Amino acid sequence: MFSREESKMAFYMLGRVELSKYLQLQRQLVEAQSYASDRIQVLLCEHEPVISVGRMGSHAHIRLGADRVKSAKLKSLWVARGGGCILHRPGQLAIYPLIPMHWYQVSPGKVLSLVRQAVMGALQELSYTPLDTEIDFNIWGRTGLLSVTAMAVQRGVSCFGAYLNVEPEMRDYGFIDVVKKIPADQSRRTMSSLLAERRQVVRMAQVRSAMVQSFADVFECQDYHIHTGHPLLR
Repeated sequence: MFSREESKMAFYMLGRVELSKYLQLQRQLVEAQSYASDRIQVLLCEHEPVISVGRMGSHAHIRLGADRVKSAKLKSLWVARGGGCILHRPGQLAIYPLIPMHWYQVSPGKVLSLVRQAVMGALQELSYTPLDTEIDFNIWGRTGLLSVTAMAVQRGVSCFGAYLNVEPEMRDYGFIDVVKKIPADQSRRTMSSLLAERRQVVRMAQVRSAMVQSFADVFECQDYHIHTGHPLLR
């Protein structure tokens, strides 16, 4: 059982959004949801190129040369979430579950576990076989780290989320150390992608669809709503 009653969910397909604009939206939604809301909102989008740095990240984890950072126009943005450094760019699916935790009586650890379970379920539905490892809440494949979970709790609402590399341009990912712990059979702390995992075209729309259904299943919601865009996103 996820909750004491059937959960209420709404999914928002935001398209491509600058991370800074998404963070403004997230602040507004967290404030609204902190006032006795019973609805889980899951926002899915892709971000323009940027490196976000969480509480466990540092400049030492970004091994790109200054010339490359300048030519790629890659800025670093320090954010109030768990985890380390994450390179965002189109082709990576950002999944943001905003859950009123007091209403559903779930702990931060439970939220992390459920989010990982939902992302795993979507990948399995798409016939991927992630490694069976639980050293943290990230998801690994044979080619490396596929999805990183990096979240926070603000005003009793979970925020930030999971970042799944579907088919982004991979040129710079090998120079961004994302995690500290790695499985025994892995050697890199950087991210791979679903495209590298199976070496065939991956449709982002198909991944989004599988993600919506998996989150609805894991959070036990039979009647959910899907929206394009968000009225507060400017």
